[in-house]
Parts: sequence; C-alpha cells; structure tokens
Amino acid sequence: SIMLRYMRALSLVAVASTSSAFAPGWQVARINKQIRSTAALYATKIDFDDDEPCVVGGNIVQSCEVVSADDQSTTRTTGTQSKLSAATNLGKCICGAGSFALPHVFLDEGVFGGTLAMTTCGLLAAITMQSINRSRYTVSRIENVEPPTSYVALTEMALGGSVSKLVFGLTLAASLGVCSTYIVFVGQTLASLSADEVSNNIVHLIAPNVDEKTWEIITAGTVYPLSLIRNYGVFAFTSALGVTAVLGGIATTLVYGVFVDPGLGIFEALSAVTELKMWPDSIADAFGGSFGTIAYLFCVNFLTFPIINSMKNAEEDYSGAVSSAVAVIWVVNVVFALICLSFYGDSTQDLVLQNLDNGPYLSALKILLCIDLLFTFPVVFSSGRQILENSILGEDVEKDDENETSLALSRAAITAGAVGTCFGLSQLGGFGTVANLVGGLAQGTLAFIVPPSIEVSLSRRSGENSVAKEIPQWAVGSFGVAVVAAVTYFTLKESIS
Repeated sequence: SIMLRYMRALSLVAVASTSSAFAPGWQVARINKQIRSTAALYATKIDFDDDEPCVVGGNIVQSCEVVSADDQSTTRTTGTQSKLSAATNLGKCICGAGSFALPHVFLDEGVFGGTLAMTTCGLLAAITMQSINRSRYTVSRIENVEPPTSYVALTEMALGGSVSKLVFGLTLAASLGVCSTYIVFVGQTLASLSADEVSNNIVHLIAPNVDEKTWEIITAGTVYPLSLIRNYGVFAFTSALGVTAVLGGIATTLVYGVFVDPGLGIFEALSAVTELKMWPDSIADAFGGSFGTIAYLFCVNFLTFPIINSMKNAEEDYSGAVSSAVAVIWVVNVVFALICLSFYGDSTQDLVLQNLDNGPYLSALKILLCIDLLFTFPVVFSSGRQILENSILGEDVEKDDENETSLALSRAAITAGAVGTCFGLSQLGGFGTVANLVGGLAQGTLAFIVPPSIEVSLSRRSGENSVAKEIPQWAVGSFGVAVVAAVTYFTLKESIS
C-alpha cells in the first residue's frame, strides 16, 4: 500500500540522510555504482546519477556495491581506510559546530560537573561504538554470514524485526533533529548580526533588526531549492569549507578572548577557571537540561557503519580508531569550553559565538559558518531524498513528456515535507534546547540502550553469557534510560513553562 511504502521510505531515509551537524563530512567522490544501504532490507534498488555521491549517513563511502534482497545487507565490504584515516573521519563526525554550545553546558553543570559529564558521555559512547563492531562479528559467527553493514541489519539479526523498526524510527528522529539544528544555528547567528547596530556589519546593513524566527524561515526557504539540485558534485567544496569554518571558529574564539575581550591573556584565563562554579546548582536540572547536548556531540553511533564498512581491517583496527578519535576530541572540547567560560562567566551565551563582537573579520567568520551549514544541508539529505522518492514514486518512473511535470512536482513535495519537518523541529527552542533533545532522546537511545541490548542478546545466544559480563551492559543501558527520561522531562517542562 501507499502508506506501507511511505513508512518504509521514512525508515530508509533515517539511515541514509543522517549526518552529524558538526562535521560536514568526507571528500565527495563521483561514484556511478549503486548505493549499499539499508534499502536492501526491503529489496529497494537505488540508482544514482554519475555526479551524485555514495552517501550513507552523510559520510562518503569509498566503494559501493549492489546488494541483493537475499543478502540482507550482509555482503562483504572491501574497505580501503587505514586506522588513522578512520580515526580522522570519526573525529570529523564528532567535532563541529556543536562545540560552540559546550561553554554554556559547562555554565550549567560547573567545571567538575561538566568535565565529569563529558568524560562519562565520551567514554560510554566509545565503549558502545566498539561494542557495535564486536557485535557485528559475533552475529556473523552465530548466523554463519558476513558481518552486517548497517545498524538496522545488525539490530534485526540480534533483536528481531520489531526492534529494528524502532531503530529506523529513532535514526529518522536523529536525522531530522540534527538537520533542524542547522536551521537554528543559522537563525540565531544571523539574528545576532542583524540586531547589532554598533558594528555596522554587512548583515545589519542589508537586513537590520530581523528576528530569529524570520531568519529561520529564510534559512528553510534557502535550503529547499538547494535540496532539489540533482547534481551533488557542486557541493564537493563543503568538506574543506566545513573543516576550515569549524576549526577557524574555535581558534578565533580563543584568540579573541585572550587578546580582545576580556583580553587578559592566556594565563589569566586559565587561573580564572578556578574561580568558576565547580558543580551544578541542581544536578537534576543540569543533567536533563544539558547532558543531551554532550550526547549530541559524542553519540554518533548511528553514523559509524559507513566508516566501519570502508576500513581495511575493521575487526582489529576500529576499536583503536574510536579510542583515539574520542580522546582527542574530548581534550579539545573540554579545554575550549573551560577557557571560553572563564572569558565570559555568567554571560556565556547559548552559542559562544554570540559573545564575540561583530567586527568585519568576526562577522565574516560567522557568516562563513552559516554558509557552510546551508550547503551541507542538501548533502545530508541527498541520498535520503533519493530513497524516499524511489520508495514512494517507484523506481522505474517513465520520464515522458506527459508525466515529467507531475514527477517534478511530486519530488518537490517530498523535499518540501522533509525541510518543513526540520523547520518545525527548529521551533522547539534555541540551539542548545534542540541539540539537547535530539542528543538525549534519539542519539542517546541509539548509543546507550540499543548496543548493550544487542550485546546481551548475542552473548546469550552464543552461550558465552554470565552475570559478570552482563552487569556492565545493564549498567550502560540503565544509564541510557535515565538520560532519555531526564532529557524528555526537562524539555517538556521547559516547553510548558
């Protein structure tokens, strides 16, 4: 039925269109083969034009193969990535624009509280990412098949079809939520520039005193036609642009605080950390109100399969790559958050970029970050949109003169629905609120609840289970339930108030 096709399409979009809002991804390559994705679970054949990248989860996979319906997404993957390359790409997935929300997280949670939360989240995210990869090979040995190449395929083999559908839905929620933060980030940033009458920055000169919601509407209207573009080769520059914008933003924020505002030097900034609040005023409010933002940063479990699939020796090298990536990103973000908080104290904004003035160079940097997210949006949605179109409209739609207009309108409507949903989610609150909800509810479940459930199930099936082995898994799962409950409660509480 049409409804069944639509529900399946939504599920397929979940994995294919998901991307980290913080990491505009790997180099876009032209690949004329067919995409390997969870569409194989429904025998969905997906064809891409020569100029379209093979994108799974917003990450570019070096090689793509045709997967038959009987293979159930377990075809052997021949990867090319080394351990260092995989660690680098994992780092890109984790670190990005979301880093600019961390100083405000530390404002809520305190120096020790924020560091403890970052450590806990980073450690558990690394453990569960490694657990996912181990489970791939465990189920492979149990079922005597090749390791599954998607999160949904792994979940279906380990926990059954019902839970795999839940993973589909959660990944869709994460996908739409992450993309909605693009809209929020651009809206907040441009609104702050527009309202600044002192600096006379270019945004204020062109569009003075435009509020945040209006900018978000403009942003949604801008990404919509970009998302209709069929040739994704034009977006290849977003990889280098994204890395430059994020690293430049972090470096500029630190340099500005050290030399300009407050401009007291690096040693004074470091000593000021000792004068900050060490623990949150309310542990419950801090946990529910900001831990999800940290999970939004680290819990990229649902994005890791493209990286795993593209590795030369994932079974031996993936765990080390995860540990290296998480450790480096943890250090960078903790240092960045603490120093920025020492600069601005209680005045630290939801996005720390708003604490910077809007002079020519700083406003140019902020605009660069916004432009990067605008052009990342269609890349994130590219493969998901293609899967959605094939699932709803059919794979073999004849492009004759009679139905070409109807086909174009249908495609436009599908894309409009996706962008409209992202805009709706962006209206839940500021960047921190939306990131907290997405990270705590969707990403938290996919990182802290599903992986330990898979490992416990497989250990029991293999006969290798024991109480001592299961206790850590149950502890991680229980922590995940607490994260989801606290973040959901806090968000509902804030929305009502």
